[in-house]
Amino acid sequence: APMPFAIISFLSSSYVVYHLLFQERQKLKRLYHRLVLAMNLALLPLAFVNAWTTLPAPEGTPNVVGAMGTVSTCTAQGILRMTLSFAVATYYASLILQAFMGIRNNFKEQNYRWIERYIHFVAYCIPCIYAIIFAATDNFNPSGSGCWYAKAPWGCETDPDVACQRGRDIKYFAFVVWFTNIFLYVIFPTSVVFAMGCWMKKTRKESASSGSGMTIMREKARKEMMHKVHSQISVYLFSFWATWVLAMISTLYQVLTGDLIYDLFIVSHCVFVSQGFVFMVVYFTLQKMGERPAGENLQSDNTPGQLTVSDIRSNAQRSTENQLGAAWQKFAVSIFDGDPNPDSPWVRFFNGDDSGGEENVPDGGVWDVLKSSGEIELADDQHGIE
Repeated sequence: APMPFAIISFLSSSYVVYHLLFQERQKLKRLYHRLVLAMNLALLPLAFVNAWTTLPAPEGTPNVVGAMGTVSTCTAQGILRMTLSFAVATYYASLILQAFMGIRNNFKEQNYRWIERYIHFVAYCIPCIYAIIFAATDNFNPSGSGCWYAKAPWGCETDPDVACQRGRDIKYFAFVVWFTNIFLYVIFPTSVVFAMGCWMKKTRKESASSGSGMTIMREKARKEMMHKVHSQISVYLFSFWATWVLAMISTLYQVLTGDLIYDLFIVSHCVFVSQGFVFMVVYFTLQKMGERPAGENLQSDNTPGQLTVSDIRSNAQRSTENQLGAAWQKFAVSIFDGDPNPDSPWVRFFNGDDSGGEENVPDGGVWDVLKSSGEIELADDQHGIE
């Protein structure tokens, strides 16, 4: 059953690799895209190994359909599946880490590029150690739709009437591996997201409630950006969990009860081996969400006429407020692949100095970015009406 899903995953990862290496190679200057490339390079052999399903299992294994291999081929499949599965999870989890490091450093990658080599080290070295220990203790055996951590024959550890013929007892070490899985999929990404949220609130305190229109619009613009940030994080996290949660539920049920719900097991495995397709959709979805919508620059529509000074001041303030709110919505907001330009509105959102009086149009920070970008054009006399 998982074979067609593994093939789709392989093709999806192949397209992402092709996209980054041949269509948009300049993106690889950014850490985010390099991590996405590394993840998909790990997904390619993982999907290929998952497509083997039960073929590497020793020929003649009871209750295993399609077994045509040997103990060695089964062990090889187990080593590859474990190493690559943890590598993919590590790379995906690291995307939110580099996003957090990015916003903390104004997306100046030279300040946090050092984390890349440690991510690669953790992605492969630790899973390799796990896989070697399982292989050395004969614990890679036929398990459901392929070879994984299990004793042989499958289910012997929970059935007192069946003696285990292969696989030494390493129950406590297996719990370490299980906790690593929980850490990569749940604890680590949610902890980074929580830390990111706390840092954003601390860095960008709400403006004082002065009741002025400019203050209200400035705060509205910030809330709009935070809404975009929350949307991107939600897509990132829930897609990650969606590929894994059913498999975890199936495993927990089997560990706690000793029984296996076959329908749940098959569905969960099919979803899990579809990671390449899911992550491809997430990658291009986040890219689309972070793009700047097309549109023309906003311009002031104030027209000269027989107006009083009070009317001119009121019209100028109202026009400025409307343009400020609309212009913010047109800027690209991406927490994963932010703009390192020091004049970008994303950087100023966290670190800009919104100086200027509460009742006057601000002269710095957010206002300068919008005005210098051409998103807002006002006559000079609108800034200095006495």
